[in-house]
Amino acid sequence: MMRLVPRFLGIISLLAVAAAAMAQSETTRFVTIPYGWLKFLIAFVLITGGIALAAYLYGRFTRPGKALQYAGTAATHMFIWLAILLTFYPVIYLLAVSLNRNNSITAALPTTGNVLFRSGVLPDPSKFSLIQYQTVLGETNLFWYQWVLIGVFILALVAMIALFVAQRGGFDPYRLERWRTYTGWVLFLSVGVLVLSITADQFYTINEAGERVRSSSERKIVLFIRNTLLVSGLTGIFAVLISTTAGYAFARMKFEGRYQTLLTFVFIQMFPGFMALVAIFFLMNALDLLNSYIGLILAYSGGAISFASWIFKGYLESISPSLEEAALVDGTTRWGAFWRIILPISIPMLLFIFLLQFIGTYSEFILANVLLTGEDKWTVGIALRSFTFNRFNTQWGLLAASAVLGSLPILAIFYSFQGALTGQHQAGGVKG
Repeated sequence: MMRLVPRFLGIISLLAVAAAAMAQSETTRFVTIPYGWLKFLIAFVLITGGIALAAYLYGRFTRPGKALQYAGTAATHMFIWLAILLTFYPVIYLLAVSLNRNNSITAALPTTGNVLFRSGVLPDPSKFSLIQYQTVLGETNLFWYQWVLIGVFILALVAMIALFVAQRGGFDPYRLERWRTYTGWVLFLSVGVLVLSITADQFYTINEAGERVRSSSERKIVLFIRNTLLVSGLTGIFAVLISTTAGYAFARMKFEGRYQTLLTFVFIQMFPGFMALVAIFFLMNALDLLNSYIGLILAYSGGAISFASWIFKGYLESISPSLEEAALVDGTTRWGAFWRIILPISIPMLLFIFLLQFIGTYSEFILANVLLTGEDKWTVGIALRSFTFNRFNTQWGLLAASAVLGSLPILAIFYSFQGALTGQHQAGGVKG
């Protein structure tokens, strides 16, 4: 019983904070309900109490000694589900705004019906349309071979999903793993070639005189996604190359200054990256690397050295050195042991480092905004900012549609690499 008291106190305190926040933001809602936050809080407590009571009665009939634990677990799960719904709600509403006919955040709100619709909590499905996506993609002119690459990518993605479904159906796991590897490479190569082939000259419209007119920034989201994938992908690859060699040296080799260097890495991580903005800008200006992807990639990669190397060092220290020692006894070199033994069983960690750096740079805004001054070189973060230059005329529909399109590569990468991230490639690496 005493163990349940802190849990309930925590739930009540978090609900009180949420209710206070709702009360303070009452003037920003479209429909004001007198004491609406209190009504919501009372309704939630009553529903949660009813479910907890039902769980308690069930426990009394089945396992009397666990009745209170069942009640506490049920109440905790209700709060967790509420937290999950509140977490996903902004994503759901962002998707709803991107499907608006009008370029406004309030255009999807109905004037009649349930209070949840009128208050803006739920969007109006009857007003959904693809006009915003047509607007941001309408001036993208792809070549025939780029359409072929998109078709290959879609087929490979469908094949990848089919292979995951087949794995659950009891098919040969080794054959499925081999085909999944081939499919993954097709996905990677098709996206890589597509990213490298897209240029800024492909975004234009034809005026009445038959002349090409360059598209505005709101119509070039595909170019900005391409720029972000290029920068983030190369940064992730550089982070992997740096962290593997440096982390291996710190984990397996003894040399003068090793401990001091590790302490320096920890010390560097204590300072936020934007403190070095002035120094980075001065350095890139002196090297004539402003408004270039090379300068931005070097700045990103330099910031990844300490953290990624420290992570890979800790990972290698959890792997027995007997594998490398056996390879050295068989006649290989230190580099051969690293290349043939360490790297294959470190694939999950390498993917983790790549994704960590990829996502960190994909959503980064401050450094990219300082170093990239040309519109054609913008990343997704800078492009989304362009929709909100005028605080009284924010293009909410185009902003939401561009944000949804910009998030698709992250979802695809996570789905493609989730098998390797579980650590299955290291299974069986050390004999018991």
